[in-house]
Amino acid sequence: MRTAEDMDSEKMLEIGEKLAAVRKTKGLTQVQAAQKVGCTQSYLSSVENGKKAFSIGFVLRLISLYEVSYDSVFGENHAGQWEFEKPAAKGDAAKALELLQLLLESSGSRVLEKGTQDYLKLCIYNALRCIYLANPHNTGRLFEADEKAAAEAIARLTAQLPEVTGSLIESSRIKRKNIELPVEKGHELRRFISECEELLRELDAL
Repeated sequence: MRTAEDMDSEKMLEIGEKLAAVRKTKGLTQVQAAQKVGCTQSYLSSVENGKKAFSIGFVLRLISLYEVSYDSVFGENHAGQWEFEKPAAKGDAAKALELLQLLLESSGSRVLEKGTQDYLKLCIYNALRCIYLANPHNTGRLFEADEKAAAEAIARLTAQLPEVTGSLIESSRIKRKNIELPVEKGHELRRFISECEELLRELDAL
């Protein structure tokens, strides 16, 4: 993984200053931020002062904590002013689909892409059918499949998804190490996972 040792000292200092600036806008001390990302205060101080090498993964943890975009830290600044862009709003399913599409494209497998798209179509079909038919003026004659049977079939497919996906990857001879997101999408992935797992915890509490 690329580290700050691969960058020049000027760029290291620029990134460190941006990280310090956004930390302060979030009202966090170095001690608080360091505890949340699992490092020492002295290490974070050295990074912010451009004196310490850091991994991209470490900075992504900070970006996730501060809730800013990758580009707002690693992009170019303008006239010494840094604008910290907020990531996608909570519940933005379109962003999640974009992440999934990037992963599918990185696999290079049309079979895996089609299989995943078919699964998503069925999930959307199930939700669309439930919401569409909630209006008594909408006709159920559009749907030929039995509602309960369709929902059960989709639930079975969801339960089998890890095995089905694994089989598609094996049959397509996909190199698993190629299935990855661009590093700048790391903060979006972490945010989406966090939101979904919070939803799962809420479901368990019901």
